[in-house]
Amino acid sequence: MFKYLTHFVIAAGTLVALATWPAVMDRQVTGARAAAVSTAPVERDYELRNAYVAFWEGAVRQHHAHDFLSPRQLAEQYLQRYRETGDIEDVVRARHMAERSLAVQPRNVAAIAELASVLLTLHRFREALGYAERLVAYDPSSPEFLALKANLEMELGEYERAGSTLSRIQSDKRQTVQALTSLARLDELTGHLGRARALLANATAQADAIGDAQAQSRAWYHFRAGELAFKAGDNEAAIEDEQVALAIMPTFNLALKDLAKFELANGNARQALDAAVRGAQVTPFPETLGYEADAQAALGDQRAAAATRDLIFAIERIGNAYHVNDRLLAVYYADHRLRRTDALAIARREAAARGDEIYAQDTLGWAAAEDNHWAEARRALTQATRYETEDPSLQYHAAIVALHFGRTVEAKRRLEDALALNPHFDPVFADDARRRLAALTHE
Repeated sequence: MFKYLTHFVIAAGTLVALATWPAVMDRQVTGARAAAVSTAPVERDYELRNAYVAFWEGAVRQHHAHDFLSPRQLAEQYLQRYRETGDIEDVVRARHMAERSLAVQPRNVAAIAELASVLLTLHRFREALGYAERLVAYDPSSPEFLALKANLEMELGEYERAGSTLSRIQSDKRQTVQALTSLARLDELTGHLGRARALLANATAQADAIGDAQAQSRAWYHFRAGELAFKAGDNEAAIEDEQVALAIMPTFNLALKDLAKFELANGNARQALDAAVRGAQVTPFPETLGYEADAQAALGDQRAAAATRDLIFAIERIGNAYHVNDRLLAVYYADHRLRRTDALAIARREAAARGDEIYAQDTLGWAAAEDNHWAEARRALTQATRYETEDPSLQYHAAIVALHFGRTVEAKRRLEDALALNPHFDPVFADDARRRLAALTHE
């Protein structure tokens, strides 16, 4: 059977789509409980990525007529380099190589999985789902293929369908890394944050035990653990999780982004700036640059903050050709009350691509509210909160819209929920939530 490394990604709700999910590892650790798994040494494979790419580029240049392996391997290396550096052109290169591999061998499941991952990264979710369904048709019992299909269904907001897909994973395979990760994501989105953290902790321990796992793959699990800890209000644990991720891979852009966010929420502007600068040097995500600008402003350097904001505007103009940064741009603009019409247009485009996905609807609702399209905001946030997802920012957004429509009971409940989840979920909006809640309480 072909060795395959499929690429999932959760953008988590707060993340850069699912494009950075770690590759599926072909050595499975099944049935092991988190407490029983030992930690393997870290492979610093990212330091050799360019050499791996160069090797397979050389193999592809030989143009052997029946060679479907070399282009598939090159696609894998391009996509992994994207996960490590954020260079979107590597995703385009990966797509070309995966398609070339499939042209030679149409039943090449590894290339099909790679192409699904590429299309997911490019936010071509329906096309990616079609390839995932082909994989499941080839092997209906594969936990890897079922998890990939479910992940794509979640990216499209089809959570009941994703739950049905995951229910098809056989009981003896539900403890694989892939199954646990996808089950955790579904629980996270549908209002079961505690259970999601427990599932992800198990998956993280298993990923740490795989001796030949890529560093980025292992770091990703700790990064995600940090995201869930932050949503649950465990900010110190969240920071520790990101630091563990960075100990595994010091240049992991997503961990640096989240470390900046968590430090800023805790009021540590200097530490936040350090993490954001390091992260932006690897990949200038709008979100990372936003934390850099906010930290600069908090430290009194308004000129530097303005220059950093200009970089974010430049990303929208010239660095977002494939629209993979849409949600991040819309959230940044809406949070900072900048370019509100642009934020809404971007959010609408993202919602059109993702349908009823919770965070696409949350972004649409928040951007619509900031641009005074309140009816649209209400519709979108009704969809975004349909599972009462335990995310303080989402609950805060819904509370603001409820207040606008005079729904004070609902607003009070959502503000209480946001602050109960994490009283320091944002350096600005958490304080605003407290002020609004105090006013409602004394009415």
